[in-house]
Amino acid sequence: MKLVLKKGFTLIELLVVIAIIAILIGLLLPAVQKVREAAARMSCTNNLKQLGLALHNYAGTYESTFPASRVTVGTDAKFRSWTPIALPYVEAEAAAKLWDPNLKWSNGANLTVSKMNFKLFMCPSAPSSRKTPTSPPTLTVPALAGQNFGPGDYGSLNAIRRRFYTANNVPNFPTPGTAAGDETPGALKKVLPTPLLSITDGLSNTILLAEDAGRPNVFQKGFGDTGTNTADGFGWADPDAGCSLDGVVVGAKGAVWTPGGTCIMNCTSDSELFSFHSGGINVTMADGSVRFVSEKLMPATLAALVTANGSDIVGNDF
Repeated sequence: MKLVLKKGFTLIELLVVIAIIAILIGLLLPAVQKVREAAARMSCTNNLKQLGLALHNYAGTYESTFPASRVTVGTDAKFRSWTPIALPYVEAEAAAKLWDPNLKWSNGANLTVSKMNFKLFMCPSAPSSRKTPTSPPTLTVPALAGQNFGPGDYGSLNAIRRRFYTANNVPNFPTPGTAAGDETPGALKKVLPTPLLSITDGLSNTILLAEDAGRPNVFQKGFGDTGTNTADGFGWADPDAGCSLDGVVVGAKGAVWTPGGTCIMNCTSDSELFSFHSGGINVTMADGSVRFVSEKLMPATLAALVTANGSDIVGNDF
C-alpha cells in the first residue's frame, strides 16, 4: 500500500506568515487612524461653518449685529449664552421652540434643552464620554450639581487679557490700564452685541469661534484626562462655554494652571484654546470661514486674531 503524504505548513512557515500579517497590520493601522482623524476633523470644520453661518443669519436679521456671547439680566451676569440663539438657524427648531429666552439657561424648560446632545456642538475628535459635574459652576448654576448637560466643544473667543501680552512679550495692549486681568474684546463680546462694522481689524482677520473641547473634563498637555471635571463651560448652553485668552503656566497634573503663561494653545481644556487635533485647532473667522490655526503660531499673531479693533497686524505665519 502506497502512502500519500499531505503537504502542509511547517511551524516555521506558519510563524513567518503570522509575522508578515502583524507587520502589515502595523503598517496599515496608522493610515487607518489618519483617515479616521481626517474625517473627524472635517466634521469638526463643518460644525464650525454651520455655527458661523447661524451667527451671520442672526446678524442678517438683527441689523448686521452679532449677539453678545453671554447675556446679563439684572445682577445675573451669566443669564444665558449666545448658543440657544443659533438653534433656529441650524435645523433645531423643535428645541428652539422649547427654549424660553426669559428664563435663565438652567431653569425650567431651558434645563431640559440644555441637557440635550447636539452633534453640531460636539467635535468627533473629542471623547464622547464626559463626566457628570459633581459641583456647580461658580456663579452659573447654583445647586445643580450632578446634572448631565449636553457637551459643547466650541466657544466664543470673548477677549484677550493683558497677562497674555505680558507673558509672551507682545507689545501695545490696546486697553488702557495696568491690571493683569484687563481685557480687550473679541468679535463676540460679553454683555454687549457687536455690530459687524465695529470689527475694524477685518472680518477675515478676527476669530469668532474656536475649539475649547473636552469640557467639563479637564485635559492637560502631557497628562491627558486628569480625572477632574471642573472646567468652565459644563455644556453647550453654559454662558461660561466661551473663553478669554490668557495663556497658562504648565503645572502639576490636575492642578489649576496659573493664567498668564507662554503655553497658548492645546495646553488645558479649562477656559483656553484646546482641541484633540494634532498640531493646532479649528476656528471660525468673523467672515464665516473656518481656518486651522497652528500651535506654532506666534503669540503676537494670535493676539492680533483675537482682538476685533486693536489696530494690530496679523503676521505672515497665519
